[in-house]
Amino acid sequence: MPMIEVEPISTRLSDLGEGPHWDVATNSLLYVDAFVGDICRLNPYTKQSECVHFDGVVTFAVPYRSNPEYTIVTHKRELRKLHWPTQASVRLNEVDADKPNNHFNDGKCDETGRLWGGTRGPGLPNGDIETEKGSLFSFDKKDLKPTSHMQGLNISNGMTWIGKKMFFIDSFVRKIYSFDFDAATGTTGVPTLWLDFNENPTYKDAGYPDGMTNDATGKLWIACYNGGRVLRVDPETKELLTEVRVPASKTTSCCWGGPQMNELFVTSGFGGLNEFERQQQPNAGAVFKISGLDVPGVPLHTFDQ
Repeated sequence: MPMIEVEPISTRLSDLGEGPHWDVATNSLLYVDAFVGDICRLNPYTKQSECVHFDGVVTFAVPYRSNPEYTIVTHKRELRKLHWPTQASVRLNEVDADKPNNHFNDGKCDETGRLWGGTRGPGLPNGDIETEKGSLFSFDKKDLKPTSHMQGLNISNGMTWIGKKMFFIDSFVRKIYSFDFDAATGTTGVPTLWLDFNENPTYKDAGYPDGMTNDATGKLWIACYNGGRVLRVDPETKELLTEVRVPASKTTSCCWGGPQMNELFVTSGFGGLNEFERQQQPNAGAVFKISGLDVPGVPLHTFDQ
């Protein structure tokens, strides 16, 4: 087995790095610094990030399949179309009009290029959030009309698809759900609790499940916030197959990329660390690259418009 290596590959450090997406068309990594409001494109070879600033929280960015100059991004409760060369963006739609303090959290596209995005409630002064305010949406490819699939969520996160199953995380309660999924119609079955980090002894001390992806063999990879690790888990047995430690406790999300699609990129943040913790974690907030894994990854899907 090759030696697993974990290295920071961004000179820019994020307060809360999130939403990594390897853009095959440009050999770069899209990610966000959520509460700073920056959507970034990282060149992993120079370690430099080009960023576009928004006034307010941004949470994920997905390239347009038709033209990599365009990216669909989330800003507060809005979907926006960003043109990278000019940094101009236009509003496409919004959700949760009845919950004006909500905002988007994680999101991705399924195999058809259909966009999915989840929301969450606002943060509270004590560090908690307004609970059960979030929903999981999919968006019609023609007019981006939203369809709600789950309600009463806390922090919508970590969606990925394996075969005819969709997996989805509610980070705040440390639970991962699964449901049947029909890619052609975008319909879902009844959500079932798949893995509860609070109850399963293997995962009790692993932090909060956050962003998630899968590899080419159909195994899940879960980034653990306040856990400083990424876990490879069997979706059938819930067995922990691999644990990779990351030198940043606030690990947030992960995706596959690189020329052979065999490198795992992991976002992180430094927000919430005290001065001593910052000294102990000088690369907190960097994007990390994990190489030497003995399994290939799969590319994320682009937005079909």
